[in-house]
Amino acid sequence: MRYKNVRTGAVVDSSSIIKGKDWEEFNQEKATEEVEPTEEYVEEEVNLEEMTNKELEKFAEEQGIKLTTEDKKNKDTRIAAITKAFE
Repeated sequence: MRYKNVRTGAVVDSSSIIKGKDWEEFNQEKATEEVEPTEEYVEEEVNLEEMTNKELEKFAEEQGIKLTTEDKKNKDTRIAAITKAFE
């Protein structure tokens, strides 16, 4: 059986029963529930110059950027509109 010392956090395996106010039975399920998942922010670098016009429009849509008819004139105007939206 596995036991955890509630004061120190030490976990031990023992074939004997451990009793005492500082010891509790330890099970892995309980330990995984106590850990809170943390989200890690990862900044992704995107090279807009390498994208095609369709890829730029799709990227803008995924990012919630609405491109106007004026923005869709050519690749440079698409890139300018996307860049401006992130400023």
